[in-house]
Amino acid sequence: MYRIDLSYFLSPRTIAIIGASENFTSISGKPLHFLLEHDYKGKIFPVNPKYDTLGGIKCYKSVLDIPEPVDLALLAVNFKLVLPTLKQCAEKKIKFATIFASGFAESGEEGKFIQQQIADLVKESGMRICGPNCQGSVSLKDHAIGGFSASLGVKPLVVGPIGYVTQSGALGYSIFSLAQEAGVGFSYVASTGNEVDLHTLDFMEFILEDADTKMIISYLEGIKDGRQFARLADRALELGKPIVTLKVGRSEVGQKAASSHTASLTGSDAVCDAFFRQKGIIRAHDIEEMIDVAALMQKIPVLPEGKGIGLITTSGGGGILMADEASEMKLDIPELDTETRKILMEVIPPYGSALNPVDVTAQVINQADDFKKVLEVLVANHQIHALIIVITQITGDQGRQMAEDIVEISKQTKKPITVAWTTGDLLVADNLQLLSEGGIQYYKSPVRAVRAMGVLMNYSVFRKEVLSRTTIDLKENKDEKIQEAARSFLDDKQRNLTEYEGKKLLALYGIPVTKEEIASSEKQAVSIAETIGYPVALKINSPDILHKTEAGGLKLNIQNNEDLLAAYNEILINAREYNPNAQLNGILIQEMVRDGIEVIIGVNNNPQFGPTVMFGLGGIFVEILKDVSMRVAPLSFEDAMEMIKEIKGFKVLTGARGRSKADIHAIAGVLVKVSRMALDLEDQIAELDINPLLVMPEGKGVCVADALVLKIK
Repeated sequence: MYRIDLSYFLSPRTIAIIGASENFTSISGKPLHFLLEHDYKGKIFPVNPKYDTLGGIKCYKSVLDIPEPVDLALLAVNFKLVLPTLKQCAEKKIKFATIFASGFAESGEEGKFIQQQIADLVKESGMRICGPNCQGSVSLKDHAIGGFSASLGVKPLVVGPIGYVTQSGALGYSIFSLAQEAGVGFSYVASTGNEVDLHTLDFMEFILEDADTKMIISYLEGIKDGRQFARLADRALELGKPIVTLKVGRSEVGQKAASSHTASLTGSDAVCDAFFRQKGIIRAHDIEEMIDVAALMQKIPVLPEGKGIGLITTSGGGGILMADEASEMKLDIPELDTETRKILMEVIPPYGSALNPVDVTAQVINQADDFKKVLEVLVANHQIHALIIVITQITGDQGRQMAEDIVEISKQTKKPITVAWTTGDLLVADNLQLLSEGGIQYYKSPVRAVRAMGVLMNYSVFRKEVLSRTTIDLKENKDEKIQEAARSFLDDKQRNLTEYEGKKLLALYGIPVTKEEIASSEKQAVSIAETIGYPVALKINSPDILHKTEAGGLKLNIQNNEDLLAAYNEILINAREYNPNAQLNGILIQEMVRDGIEVIIGVNNNPQFGPTVMFGLGGIFVEILKDVSMRVAPLSFEDAMEMIKEIKGFKVLTGARGRSKADIHAIAGVLVKVSRMALDLEDQIAELDINPLLVMPEGKGVCVADALVLKIK
């Protein structure tokens, strides 16, 4: 399923270290040192004309002197030597190269020029390159250490089921170090830097297919190919391997910092956020949060089956903390049935609680089997899909017994269990070790425990829902005749379509629009109005006047011929004053549609993700409150319904304050059709605004009252 086979990059049989040094504490010396220290089984070829041997291994004067094929070259040379060295690697037919040096696109025009030459070399030679400005990549399971970060000097490195890709070198490997200290084991780590060629998504796509990897975490500053990300995200859902990303650049300041750091385009963060929700990508907002989720994922046997959480606590306060966070995450906290509560109260003190959270109090440890009984009862409950246990100041033998009980019960169920033990390590270190060795992830905070478990529960439910949907097959759902007609319609149009033309385009896709005609004379205006039936609206029809209200080019609720003629002439005068050079193509006479709720639908061509669809309520909601939702095309009907329900003003559409319920399904239908049109015409349409789309009461449909279409220059 992956686009680029990175087997020989991440698990090379032979590695050349160009610029290798005898100083094992330097950047150029660390890769050789780490490969030797971690017992890499492949062949190593140090390259440096200064030495005959390094680390007891023959050292070559040039990469061209190496007598065997080389899978991976590590370039530990000054940035000015990078290009000539790469040319030698290409001559040697080396498959992959990693460039450690900085000083390229992130540093100025000279660096950009050299980086472009490297990109040209990739195209000419077929050699694939990672970097520059990166700290290298690692296959932990093969002991192939292709980097120089100090974090790789720790022995042993923890091997496990988490793949990790990072665009940052220093911060990226700092996260790796913290995760290793927290017990997170990795299959692969890839640091991509400036991404002159290979980028994060290439690595994610490859690592995703690794049988030993069950989750990918990532630090991202920019996204190079939104469609590739969508493809691999769909594949991740299919495989049940969550992708967690710490995507930075949410603020304008952060976006500028990201650009100067790796010369990457961060894109609109609102679009990224919408895309992540749409594709089930878990967005972490902090290093600790990302590590917490990864640590839990590697310990649990399977993803939770649902969102029903069982909460057990030895302290009422711990239960409240958990319940608050679980509610915040929209998890289900099922109330236990009468029979279950009766069984629990037989082992819980009267001042405890057999509700959910279950407060066993610290007294539950007085009887050896009481705590285990509570665990058994909750694990057996079909409404509960995962268990979180808060243990407070319970230490010594009693604490040890609780840890042993938790481990024992966990081995009897596939339901994920995690623990928050809110006591210092000095008091419970042995008990925590028991949990860890028994496959139980523990935290020091109830909130952290709920967040980590909640993220996986929500992901699992989302995955099931998505996999149950009918797959969107772009080719199968494509109507070639409609696309051909739309392209033909747009061929001779100017950059900005008039409202009339925009609606004609929408109508080709089966989107309902108002009854309207263009009048080029007063007589024609009267005839059209009488045919449509009063009241009508009059609008200037010009590709050069986009905002008709500002230009005085709009008159509503015209009731008769006399008012029509006055409005007709006033609009023409206003339009000429507003823009003397504007091309005026008559006056649009349009039916007045009553009793509709105004909503807005928009499309923008995002540089990373392609056509992006926006939805919101009209008026103050979109202009001042910015209450909108977004998704990346194509949209399924379910995507569209989620968009509609996501906005804060959704209750306006459901019949709030005695109003009729709006035709929500009709809105969803338009969103799906607009997304289809946006994909069909993405090389021609830069922007689309349907504002307003008038939504009638349930079952009565919708109608486009105004539309703006901007063509790509």
